[in-house]
Amino acid sequence: MNETLANLAHEVEAALALDDALAERVQEALTDAIGAGIERAALDRTDDVLALVSECRTGWSVSMEGVARQPNGHWTCALRQSASRDDDEYLGVGRGPTLPHALLAALLKALAYTG
Repeated sequence: MNETLANLAHEVEAALALDDALAERVQEALTDAIGAGIERAALDRTDDVLALVSECRTGWSVSMEGVARQPNGHWTCALRQSASRDDDEYLGVGRGPTLPHALLAALLKALAYTG
């Protein structure tokens, strides 16, 4: 397990907003882990984070649940290798005040366990 990615996922989950320092660490970690980065502004956009998930976890199932409320929607996102099985070896579950942050945390956790 990559402890840096796992700890970073927990920081993303705990933050109401990604400040510049946290965003920079996320960008660096993603570049190191998958060889591709993401723009700073894209970290707060659902479509961009989802595109990154699709790029590095092609074919994985994504499930999302939350409340459309600002500033804290209590979102949960799960990334699974398959939606048809209940025993995935690797899985990422992220939580956050916004959907992009929950997706980002789930991706970081999935990467922490699968490389």
